[in-house]
Amino acid sequence: MKILVYPHDFGIGGSQLNAIELAHAVTRLGHEAIVYGQSGPLATRASQLGLELIESPPVGRRPTRSIAQDMARIIDERQIDIAHGYEWPPGLECYLACRGHTGARAVTTVMSMAVADFVPHTMRLVVGTEQIAAVERARGRSLVSVIEPPVDTETNCPGILTDEPDLRSRWGLRSDRPVIVSVSRLARQLKLEGLLTAIDAVEALHRVRPVHLLIVGDGDARPEIEERAAQVNRAVGYRAVVLTGELEDPRPAYEVADICIAMGGSALRSMAFAKPLVVQGEGGFFRLLTPETLPEFLWTGWYGHGNGGHDPADRLSRLLDGLLEDPRRLRELGRFGRTIVEERFSLAAAAHRQLEVYQSALELPPRRSRRGADELAATARFAGYHLDKRVGRAFGRRAADDFNAKPVARSGPARPETPDAGLLVHFAGVSWDAIAGTDRHLVGALSEGQQVIWVDPPMSWVARRRRGVTVPPVSEVGNGILRVNTACPPGVSRPFLRRLARWLTQRQAARAIRRINRPVATIIVSTPEQLMPTWAGDIVRVYYETDDFVAGAPLLGITTRYAHRCRSVNVRRSDVVLGITEPLTDDLADGHAEAVTLPNGTDHRHFLGVDDTPPSAEVRLDRPIVGVVGQLNDRLDLGMLEAVADLELNLLLLGPRHGCPVETRVRLDALIGRPNVQWIDRRPFDQLPSYLAAIDVGLTPYASTAFNRSSHPLKTLEYLAAGLPVVSTDLPSARALRTDLVHLASTATEFAKLTAQLLDQPVDPTLVQRRRAFAATHGWDARADLLTAIIAGARATRP
Repeated sequence: MKILVYPHDFGIGGSQLNAIELAHAVTRLGHEAIVYGQSGPLATRASQLGLELIESPPVGRRPTRSIAQDMARIIDERQIDIAHGYEWPPGLECYLACRGHTGARAVTTVMSMAVADFVPHTMRLVVGTEQIAAVERARGRSLVSVIEPPVDTETNCPGILTDEPDLRSRWGLRSDRPVIVSVSRLARQLKLEGLLTAIDAVEALHRVRPVHLLIVGDGDARPEIEERAAQVNRAVGYRAVVLTGELEDPRPAYEVADICIAMGGSALRSMAFAKPLVVQGEGGFFRLLTPETLPEFLWTGWYGHGNGGHDPADRLSRLLDGLLEDPRRLRELGRFGRTIVEERFSLAAAAHRQLEVYQSALELPPRRSRRGADELAATARFAGYHLDKRVGRAFGRRAADDFNAKPVARSGPARPETPDAGLLVHFAGVSWDAIAGTDRHLVGALSEGQQVIWVDPPMSWVARRRRGVTVPPVSEVGNGILRVNTACPPGVSRPFLRRLARWLTQRQAARAIRRINRPVATIIVSTPEQLMPTWAGDIVRVYYETDDFVAGAPLLGITTRYAHRCRSVNVRRSDVVLGITEPLTDDLADGHAEAVTLPNGTDHRHFLGVDDTPPSAEVRLDRPIVGVVGQLNDRLDLGMLEAVADLELNLLLLGPRHGCPVETRVRLDALIGRPNVQWIDRRPFDQLPSYLAAIDVGLTPYASTAFNRSSHPLKTLEYLAAGLPVVSTDLPSARALRTDLVHLASTATEFAKLTAQLLDQPVDPTLVQRRRAFAATHGWDARADLLTAIIAGARATRP
């Protein structure tokens, strides 16, 4: 793939540096990247990375026609596949350059705090936070992705500057006083208020704990900051606040810090240096990064907006004092930040996501009819933007930075808005009482924001009596969740009776809706047999395959032909189709306007206390133990488990056995009969930490079948959330995690060998923390936020 990367300019700045470093990271993955633009200070960095630079014509009024024409020429001559602009002016010029080329696609990345509404909706858009993406989807964009600003974790890491002389002496910092560091543009917008508050906090903190505040950077607000710093220094009697000016390499400042106060890219670099981070925002916002606050920042980005409140400087000084009082916590928070950066914000991970965006742009070009209407609308919004700027200049209210002046995080909700007056009706693939899987966890997270009706699959009267099921037709099963259970005649797998079962299920759900007396806002169908209801109303219909229902039809007890017919109907009736993995989403898309991958998540908080949880007394095996948690059926590669047992490793199997053919049952019986193997039947999810506390290595031994290749096992993320090493079959979903924390094997011998090697390794606390930090980035709350944003976007795009 050939990519033309066009940064906003080549001055020092986060967006520009991201563009250049990501371009280099993409070349390391085997692709060709060329950078384009007017030469500037960062051109040297591009040259150091071995990137070719093509200089553009002079920049005029944006978008500049001569630049678009020059780019079009380069696209022809160099056979460019992707023209990638950073921020809206290069983005529009890339869009215009690609208009006449059938093979080239335009992509734009906006790292500003808000997106210009005149950026065409038919162009692939990349933003830096989930919250901005949600807002854009609600405005009608479906082609929006999130790539958080990456960090080069190799050149930004603790101890990288060991050759430097005493760093404190460079700026006259006393060795007996903690150093608080802020690396920031000294700008009036976004930055000034927080910097002045931090200076005042140092004065307040001096009464109990003298410290230094090192401020690195330059900008138009420097005079005000210098004046306030001089006042505080006179008041405390020493250089408590030190301004260094702009540093070409600010890494020594991060290295010398005990605590960092930062926002945006500076926050991530602070974390890369394993420094405790206080995230700075506006309106008196200062919040410590912890495992509990991480989801908030993954949503809004490294910024926030407070309500002002009483004396923010006093609140900040008390926060800093509490941190400095506990050196152990300082170290723990620093390590936590470092692991988050390594797992989620590394250049390598961002480069992989960037390539996925490029590939998606090439594979799914916009329809001509939609593109024409979109261009007209974008042109009208652009004209309005320029008119507003002219009027603003006439009245002396021109903003210095149009789209950083009104950050989304300032007015946007902490979670996506949900339709308060509506219900979410979820037709599940399993009963509420089954093992808690994708449906159950996702609905639990969704119910935090709206009321949900959970609809069990229908069950015959005979099966209910045989299994002792006494569930009422409608019951409360959780906060904001109403369960609907349907009884039907025997023979629900037969053609006529299954139609009757579907009709009875929908009727029972409709009764529950009337009982609540609220309109339905969303329907989700995630079962292979239930057809999407055609109820009237302003309803967003979502079809979600949590497994490949067609490939797995025999395992599910239905025919492949019937499963395919149900899938076709549901895809046709839906506004949004979701697949749990990329290959499955590709199969489902088939030209569908809104096809999105929504992978499994994990309830990572549920497993935080595994280290302090006594292992279940039910486990009789001696340590060390390797374990499998989940259903024991045809999906498992029993050859892998047999190979593990052959090495005389103690193996714990935790989960129910059902739905297995005779041959599988015989092999399972033989495996369980071995003295080094123990089987424990299904246990409640609440008890799972006590069993994981008894395990030293978690196993995901899935057979390499078409069904499993489109699956996304929950157990892998649960093992990681418990801090366990993991060995997994080499499946697409395991590779999609893009982490070295999951060890992959393709054969039974390799699987057993890797398991044995991991058992021989001593427990590494750093690795344990890395696993938990990685799992925390895949929480169910984040999955629910994404789904809610997708639904909001689908609703917004309706005529």
